[in-house]
Amino acid sequence: MKLKAILAALALGVAAANAGATVLTFDSLTEMMYGDGFPLAANMHYDGTNLVYEESGYRLTLNAPGADAGAAHVGDGTFDPQTYNWHDGFENGAGTFVTLTRIGGGLFDLRGFDYYTTGSALSTDGNPQAFLEGGGTWDTALNAITELRFTSGAVNALANVDVEASGTVPLPGTLPLLLGGVAAFGLARRRT
Repeated sequence: MKLKAILAALALGVAAANAGATVLTFDSLTEMMYGDGFPLAANMHYDGTNLVYEESGYRLTLNAPGADAGAAHVGDGTFDPQTYNWHDGFENGAGTFVTLTRIGGGLFDLRGFDYYTTGSALSTDGNPQAFLEGGGTWDTALNAITELRFTSGAVNALANVDVEASGTVPLPGTLPLLLGGVAAFGLARRRT
């Protein structure tokens, strides 16, 4: 019975230690969002050049250097009703790109995301990673990055972006619980 309690405490400690993961679902986005005189969703703002969307401590910035205003919208029914969509061309001008960063800066790990694109280059911190085309899931982990960038593609959509702050530490109280469980497990083994 004691062994079960010890193992349960260990499992709880490990689960709490991994509590830093976040999935950006874009569930709060329910309408077209434009950066020039049109209503914006509550978690978006227009900085005069770029359209900025924020969710759960992360920021997607639509950079539209070839246009006066960035424009993005939600869900074309491509693969998920709640997606973050943008266009390189008629809405935003040539050369549009989107970056994902942590609010306030800092490193993060990327575990994957769902996408649909007519052809977009994926890079991290200036380093090429892949060329995405069509729809699918990117499931290659990228660790300790400051920026994820999607470049080009006439049509682009993101959903379910799985990220976590790099070097996430256990929540307060988790480490003592974990160490206590390990010590108790060791004592239990010595007594048998």
